[in-house]
Amino acid sequence: MAQVNLVRRHDLLANCSTHALSDLTNDTRDRKQRFQHSSSSPSKAKRRRSFLASFAGLLNGFLLFFTSNRATNVGHRWGRVQEEKAMGAVPQGPIEMSRFVAFVNERKKKRMLFKGEIMMLKKVAESHKSEYGLLNLKKNNYPDILPYDFNRVILHPLPHDPSSHYINASYIDSFFQPKAFIVTQAVKTKPACVDFWRMVWESKCEIVVMLTKVFDFMKVMCLQYWPLTELQYGDVTVQTVDAKTFAYFTIRQLKISRVENGVRVMRHLHHFHFTEWEVNGLPYVSALLDFRRRIQDAVHETTRNVPMIVHCSNGGGRSGVFLAIHANLDLAEEENVIDVYGYCRTLLNARQNILENLDQYIYIYDALAEAVQCDINPLTLDELRQRTSMYTTKQSRQALDAIYSQEYKFLTQLTPALRIGDCAGGHRLENRGKNRDVMVVPPDNSRPYLNTLHGESKDYTYINAVYVDGFKRKNEWIVTEWPKQHTIDSFWALVFDHNCHTVVNLTNDENLKVYPRFIHSRGRQAYGPFVVEVLSYQQYPYATSHIVKVVKKKIFDIPGKKKAKHNETNERQLTDQLDSLASILSELMVNNKASIHEVDARICNVISVRIWPAQHRVPLSTSGLIDVIKMARLWRKRAPDRPDTKPTVVISHNGVSRCGIFVAINILIDQIDIEQRVDVFHAAKIVRLNRPQLFDHREEYKYLNDLLIHYYMTSPEYHTEKLEPVVSNHA
Repeated sequence: MAQVNLVRRHDLLANCSTHALSDLTNDTRDRKQRFQHSSSSPSKAKRRRSFLASFAGLLNGFLLFFTSNRATNVGHRWGRVQEEKAMGAVPQGPIEMSRFVAFVNERKKKRMLFKGEIMMLKKVAESHKSEYGLLNLKKNNYPDILPYDFNRVILHPLPHDPSSHYINASYIDSFFQPKAFIVTQAVKTKPACVDFWRMVWESKCEIVVMLTKVFDFMKVMCLQYWPLTELQYGDVTVQTVDAKTFAYFTIRQLKISRVENGVRVMRHLHHFHFTEWEVNGLPYVSALLDFRRRIQDAVHETTRNVPMIVHCSNGGGRSGVFLAIHANLDLAEEENVIDVYGYCRTLLNARQNILENLDQYIYIYDALAEAVQCDINPLTLDELRQRTSMYTTKQSRQALDAIYSQEYKFLTQLTPALRIGDCAGGHRLENRGKNRDVMVVPPDNSRPYLNTLHGESKDYTYINAVYVDGFKRKNEWIVTEWPKQHTIDSFWALVFDHNCHTVVNLTNDENLKVYPRFIHSRGRQAYGPFVVEVLSYQQYPYATSHIVKVVKKKIFDIPGKKKAKHNETNERQLTDQLDSLASILSELMVNNKASIHEVDARICNVISVRIWPAQHRVPLSTSGLIDVIKMARLWRKRAPDRPDTKPTVVISHNGVSRCGIFVAINILIDQIDIEQRVDVFHAAKIVRLNRPQLFDHREEYKYLNDLLIHYYMTSPEYHTEKLEPVVSNHA
C-alpha cells in the first residue's frame, strides 16, 4: 500500500486555495468594473429600470384584469341567478286588498322582485304585426310605438285618401269590458288634430284623459287641440263650455257637434288634463289619485259601454301607468282584489312599450297601496255639519279624536322624507348660518331662488323658504322662517323678486334678540338694497296690518326720511280703505318725491297676528285667527296688480309650526268654494309634500279640523267675503 506524502498534499491544498482566492479577487474586480461602467452609462441603467417597471406594470395589469374579469363574471352569474329567482316569484294571481299593502311593503325591501316581474312581463308578451303602422310612418310620432293590426282603431275612410282609415291608436280591454279604452299618441300636427276629433266622434267617446303638458322642457309635446271658445276641426265643431283649473290638473266641459243627414247632432265631452306629469318623471301620488277619482265620478254619469280615450305624448308609459292604476281600482271596488301583474300583461299584449321602465312599474304599486291604505274620501258640507253634533258629548268627541289620530298616523307614514341630497343648497357651508334649524331646509327643486342680492354673499340665491301648492295653483304659498338679523335683506328680496303682495306673520314674539324686527311701524327704512316705506298701518285686537311699498334702489342711493300716515281703524274702515286703495296707490307711486331712483316697486300687506304666543301650539282665539284669514283673503282679491295670482308668504318663528294650519285651511276654503266639499287629510298631505315637518304634532292636525268646522259653522258671512265690524282696541 502506497504511503501518502502529507507534505505534498499540504502544498497542493495551499496552491488550490491561492488560485481560488485569486479567482475570487479577479471576479470581484470584474463585477466592480462592470458596476462602474454601468454607473458611467446612465442611459442603459435607465432603460433597464424602465423595462423592469414596464414589465411589472404589465404583470400587475394582467393580474388585475384576470381577477376583475373573474369577479365580473361571477357577479354577472350571480345577478342572472337572482333575476331568474325573481322572475320565478311573480304573483300567480290577484292579491286580496286586506294584504296588498303588506305585500307591497315586503316587496319593496327587495327591488329585484319588481324587476323580476317586469322582466317576466316582457318575456311573455305576445308579438303581433304592425304592418299598417309601418305603412303610415308619417302619422306616427315615435317609430317604436305603433299600434298592432289586430286591435288598432280603424277610422271611416275619406274619399280620395286611401290612408285616411289609419290613426296611431289601440283598443285596450279593462277587467270587465272589452275595448274599454283607446290609447293614442299626442296630437302634433293639424291633420292629426282633424283625425283625433274624427276618432272622438266615431267612437262616441264621452271622456278624454290627457296626461302630458302642452310644453315640456322647451318642446311642444302636444298641440292644444281644443279651442278657447269654439273652432271647427274637419267636419266636427268643438266648443269649450267650462274649464276649472286646479294645482295639478284642469277639467274642461266641451260640446262637440257634427251634421249628419242634414241635422246637427250635439254631444257632451269631459276633458281631463293632468298638467303636472313631466316626460321623465312621476307625478305626486295623491294628486293622480284625486284626478282619477274625478274621472270615475264622470264615468258613473256617462254611457258605460263607450271607450275612454287616454293619451300622453307617445301613447306609451304614462298612459300605461294611468290605466294600470285605474283598472285595478275598478277591480278592487268590484271584487276586493288587485292584480297589477295580470293587467300589465294585458297592456303589453295590446300595445308596444306601454310600460317603459321599472320606476313606472313600482309607482303603480305605490299608488295602489296608498289608495288602499288611506281610503279617505272628501266630506260634503252636509257631512261637515253633521260633525258639529259630535262635539256635544264627550263620547262623540273621543270618537272624533280617534279618527283624527288615525288620519295623522297615515299622514306621517305616507309623507316621504327628504334626503340630504335633495336639500343640497341649504346644507352648503355658506348657507348653514342662514337656517334657524339645519334639519329644516328646503329641497332645491321647490325653493324660491333670489336674484337681486347678487354679490351680497357666496350664495345670494338662497333663503330658507319653500313653495307649497294650493288648491287652485302650483306654488301658491311660500313658507319661511322668521328672518335672522343677517337675513332680513334676503326676506325682502324674497318679497320683491317673487312679487309677493301678501305676507302673513303667525308669531308675535317680543324677544328681539332672537326674532329681530323686519318691519317698522312708520316711515322708511333700508334693508340691504331695498327701501321699505309704510304707506298705512292699522292695529286690531287680533292683528296688525302694514301696507308697505318695497322699492329696489341703486347702490349709491341714500333713502330719504318720510313719515307715513299712522292711524288705527276698525275692520269697517279697513274694508273701505281696501276698496279705495287700489285707485290711490298708483298716484302715491307717481307723486312720490323721494330721493330714491326707483328701479321697480312692490305693494305688500304685512299682516301679523297678535293672539298666538310663541309657546302655544294653537292660538288663544280661534275667532281671531279666522279674522286674520279673512283679512288676508280680502287683500289678495282687492289689492292692485292681481295679487291673488302671486304667492303669499307665511311666516312662523321656525318655518314649521302654525304654517301648515294656515295654508291648509285656505286650501279647504278654496275647495268648498269650488266643489262644496272638503278633504282635510289630503289638504294636510299636500302641505307636507315639500316640507315634511309641517303639521309636526297631532294637536295641529286636530286643530285644523276644529278650525274648519268653526269657520263654516259660525261664519256664514264668508260667502259674501265681508268682514264684520269689531271694536278696535287702540294701542
